[in-house]
Amino acid sequence: MNPEFKRNLWLEISPARLALMPGVLTLIALLAVAISEHNPRDNLFIACTVLFTGLTVGWGSLLVMSSINNEVTERTWDQQRLSALTPWQMAWGKLFGSTAYAWYGALLCAVVAVLAASTLPGFLSRCVWMLAGAIGAVALHAWLMASRLHTLDLRTEKSSSTAGRLFGLFMALQTLPMVFMVLRSPTDEPQASGGWWSLGLPLPVQSLVLAALMLALGLLALWRSMGKQLMVRSTPWAWALGVLAVGWMLAGFMPEDARDANLMVPLAGVALLATYAALFTESNNRLVWQAVLFHHAHSPRRRMLQALPLWPVSWAMAALFVLLYGVLGINPDQHLASLGSVMWLALLHCLRDCGIYHFFALRNTTRKPAGMTLLTLFVLGVVLPGLVAGTAPELATWFEPLFGLQQLVKGGGSLGLAPWLAMAVQLAVVAALVAWRWAAGAKPAQTS
Repeated sequence: MNPEFKRNLWLEISPARLALMPGVLTLIALLAVAISEHNPRDNLFIACTVLFTGLTVGWGSLLVMSSINNEVTERTWDQQRLSALTPWQMAWGKLFGSTAYAWYGALLCAVVAVLAASTLPGFLSRCVWMLAGAIGAVALHAWLMASRLHTLDLRTEKSSSTAGRLFGLFMALQTLPMVFMVLRSPTDEPQASGGWWSLGLPLPVQSLVLAALMLALGLLALWRSMGKQLMVRSTPWAWALGVLAVGWMLAGFMPEDARDANLMVPLAGVALLATYAALFTESNNRLVWQAVLFHHAHSPRRRMLQALPLWPVSWAMAALFVLLYGVLGINPDQHLASLGSVMWLALLHCLRDCGIYHFFALRNTTRKPAGMTLLTLFVLGVVLPGLVAGTAPELATWFEPLFGLQQLVKGGGSLGLAPWLAMAVQLAVVAALVAWRWAAGAKPAQTS
């Protein structure tokens, strides 16, 4: 048996707890049946479904996050990292071991829910929804643990915990629609089908497929994040594959007549979002880039890719998708004729933001650059344009090039020249500042 899984079972499971869980759940089930006036089986099914969701999405998510946070707080995480377990063994041992007790109660609820629904309308549909919910819960746990490991900084116990909590809240909110779909009567829309990639799958089956895909991506993210913590080097292929997969999944919800023409739009959008996510959650200080430059000059290409931060990978993918969108040029919608220009402007805007971040990240200090970066972006994008918007609206574009989109909103056929000139000037200034910061930080090393 996996040693990490066995250790977590030893911590989570005891005879007293094994007896306590079914006792409490039985009392709640009896209460649900007792207050039912017309259909006790339906009430029992709803009660067990709500309990299943609370145990997996609620309690299970807390246990997953605590499995990492507690070890960091108790100073035992370093011992875990020195173990002989592979990243995958450590990942699934923690993923299923830390939530074993929550899943014990959830599976009891699932069994009772299935038995209660056996004589209700839409039995198969309810079962598929329950299965999709179970797979989705495991996917949620995998994503939460992966996000916590990705943002983990061993120098402080509170390292990037806010980012992990926000991501956990976001992922938990995504499960609410599935809860409502399970609770509704499956006979309300017997012929309802999803529109994902025009497959015409029934909604329960479509949700099951999407949950399985999210689980696969979550396990991939967990494996990569765990490998990073265990000092197992890997190239960014998993990150690139994840960006492609998420973009492809979102593209499946686009209207069929616009999907072929605009497939690159969701791919580029997801890649840009991934660029920002990697930028603000990874370390991009001077030591990181010195390692990249060293391996580029003295090591095989693979070693350089292993040291490379993830945001350049995402940005390069976004640039490729924007380029392909322009080369293909098959957008039939005349109202979106300027979409290619908007995508290029957004791509350059993202590059500018990355440069601003690195201007603060390359300082010889332990302070994190995210705060100053966000403040700078707020001043450039909101404060300064707002000051000149009343007296000289045309100057707002020079502080925030995206204000050039007003030309399209007003019915113009193009962005005009001002946004491009403003973006070129800002990129040049940011590049000069980053180069100056890099050179200034290298001077002490040269004189010592």
